Amino acid sequence: MEQFIINRTASKTFIILFLFTGVLSCKEHAQQKVKDITEFEGVNTFNFDDKQELLEYRELALDKTHPNLLNPEISKSEYKKVRKSWVDLHQRVGAYLSENNFEWEVDDSTIAIVHKLYFNSNGEIENYFFNILNENVSEMKKKEFAKLIMEFSKTNRIDFKQEQDFAQCGKTKYVNN
Repeated sequence: MEQFIINRTASKTFIILFLFTGVLSCKEHAQQKVKDITEFEGVNTFNFDDKQELLEYRELALDKTHPNLLNPEISKSEYKKVRKSWVDLHQRVGAYLSENNFEWEVDDSTIAIVHKLYFNSNGEIENYFFNILNENVSEMKKKEFAKLIMEFSKTNRIDFKQEQDFAQCGKTKYVNN
């Protein structure tokens, strides 16, 4: 009987120790994730073709907190300035891709992308959702494109400010050399 009590006590101690170690491990993992997020000051990118990223994007519900300024009903008085800032931003993205020797590695003469950018009130890019419409662009190239957008966002912003966070969306065609 005494052996049984010792074995039960040892088993309980082992289980408690195991659970405690698991909790500490999860806490460390969560703290590391928070650290990784706070150390990165770039944009979150969401590729429409990546089901996990699409789910994460939808869960953020950014459209509820970021009105689309390319909607003429929302930015009536400043629509021309909003549109000009949007065009300018995409020209700089195209130049940035070129400066970084990015190639789509497809024969298509243009690359069509539907994208939605979410900005803070100062015009800094916070989130970027994109759907590359050219079917033959590889997943590797889509990831490389997303990484370059993240880098681009560290030093670039849209030339427009607003009292609140905002979004702009549209379809852009980049020339493919």
